[in-house]
This record gives sequence, structure tokens and C-alpha cells, in this order.
Amino acid sequence: MKTLMKVFRNYIGPVVAGVLIALFTTHYVVSQAEVISGSMVPTLPYPTHLLVDHLATELAAPYRGEVIMFHHPKNSTSEDPLLKRIIGLPGETVYITNGHVYINGKLLKEPYLTVTTEGTFGPYKVPPGEYFVMGDNRNNSFDSRFWQNHFVPRANIIGRIDAVVWPPSDMKIVH
Repeated sequence: MKTLMKVFRNYIGPVVAGVLIALFTTHYVVSQAEVISGSMVPTLPYPTHLLVDHLATELAAPYRGEVIMFHHPKNSTSEDPLLKRIIGLPGETVYITNGHVYINGKLLKEPYLTVTTEGTFGPYKVPPGEYFVMGDNRNNSFDSRFWQNHFVPRANIIGRIDAVVWPPSDMKIVH
């Protein structure tokens, strides 16, 4: 019996503790994700792997311009998570016209864009506790403009995209 306890204490116990710590860390602290579409090009090249910070959106309110990973508003369990940029915050009104986004009537500066946003959309009044999101590749992004429920509840946000980590040629800090 003493030998069995020694084996557990010296070998099995540390392995079990390591696995539990790894599971906790990848679920609640930081994890990786894969870009599976071109909706965020050029900010998130396709295909690449990303570093997702789960604590960033738990410890502070998500902010405009932040690139987030979230569950689609209609189905938060079975669909793959999405990656988009926060454009409209709770209580704001978003309107898109003539290639530009307006927040509460003021032009939003978007230096991360390389394409002009086609079409006229809105106005969208963002409800409390929800966010309006858009892809950076605006004309190839299925985002808040096109969803039946145009907004992402804060509870659906998984984390903030901090970096592109693979392949090495595309490595960069995102936020």
C-alpha cells in the first residue's frame, strides 16, 4: 500500500494536477483558435492560428475596435465560434452609408480597413449588454448587418484575439 501511495504521490498525482491546470488554463485564461474564413482579412490572415485571451473580456468591458471570438447570437452551442471586430457598443446607434460607418451620427475612423464598405445599413440601436460587430473584409463578411438578431450578447463573447501565432510569417499582435 505504501508503494502505491508513493507511486501516486510521485507520478500520477503530478500528471493529474498538470492536466487539470492545463484544462483550466485553456478554458478560462488563454487558448488558440484557427481562422476558418477570410472575413477578417487582412487583420487576421486566412488560414492562421490565433491566441485568444479569455480573461480580457471577463475582467473589463469589451471596447470598440477590439477583435473578439464569440458564439453566434442565434445558436451559442453548436456553431463554430466567429471572429469579428466590435463596432457598436451598448446604447449606441450604428449607421453605414457611402462606404463609411457612423456611430451616433459621427464618422468612425477605421485605419484597419483596406476596402470600402459597400451598401447602406441601419440605423441599428445597440441594446444594453450587446454589441454590433463587423468583419474587416467588409464586402466578404457575414456579420451584424445581415443577422436576424443584429447584436452579440456579452455572454456570447469568448475572448479577445491577442495575436496571430502561426504560421511564423504572419505572426503579429492584433489588439
